[in-house]
Amino acid sequence: MQSAHEILLWDAINKKEYKKVPVLISEHPDLVNAVNANGRTLLVRLVLLLTPPLDLIQWIANQPNLIFDPSSSESTQTTVGAILSTGRPDILQIFADDSRIVFDGNKLSYATAKKNRDNAAKAKIENHNKMLQILRDATIRYAIQSDDPSLLEQLKAAGDNLSQELSDGKLPVRLITKEKPAPKVKSWFQSQVGTHETSIASHAESFFTNLNEMAKTKEQMDELTRSKLKKETTLLDEVYESTLVNMEKAGRSLSISS
Repeated sequence: MQSAHEILLWDAINKKEYKKVPVLISEHPDLVNAVNANGRTLLVRLVLLLTPPLDLIQWIANQPNLIFDPSSSESTQTTVGAILSTGRPDILQIFADDSRIVFDGNKLSYATAKKNRDNAAKAKIENHNKMLQILRDATIRYAIQSDDPSLLEQLKAAGDNLSQELSDGKLPVRLITKEKPAPKVKSWFQSQVGTHETSIASHAESFFTNLNEMAKTKEQMDELTRSKLKKETTLLDEVYESTLVNMEKAGRSLSISS
């Protein structure tokens, strides 16, 4: 049975009085995870509207207690599945930095999005490609953040070419840095060297070779710096000693002349 506050919430949605929704949720935070009589969550209900209120969806996405798929929901469609079914990259983009979009239930959302694209009308292919790119970026970044190479394996199995750049122009392998070493993912990329995945392998081999060369170069530069400092210190010592000698000579000369 719905509470009085839930009734007010769904009434506001049905009447498209969207400005009332943030007020209700601010007063009763649990409403952000409300489920309607059809088993759909508030977020899914908004996403599937004929004209989704993007500002409200954005506001809900930023709520700290938002649960993507509440256990109380009886819906057979996940939140990510609902978003992907719309074919609207502008909705998915709202959640681009949220790692929860990586999975659609127990499978990669990328696989679901690719299936949707393959079944889409020609006029909608471009939008589905944009959604695939958003999910690809999110999955690769999450794989490196969580150091989980199995996500890369699943991407590859879904047909992705991991030698291709991300939307920002970076190669996936270049997301591995000193601050984000991701040793398991690094090992996975290195394991591609010598396999039939020549494009991934060549990028990985080139990247890690360059990384090693950079490390060697830094060591050489550090050694040169140490050597230079040592020489400069020695030179300063010599100048200092020479100055002292000259001062002593000058002092003696003054004593004699006086």
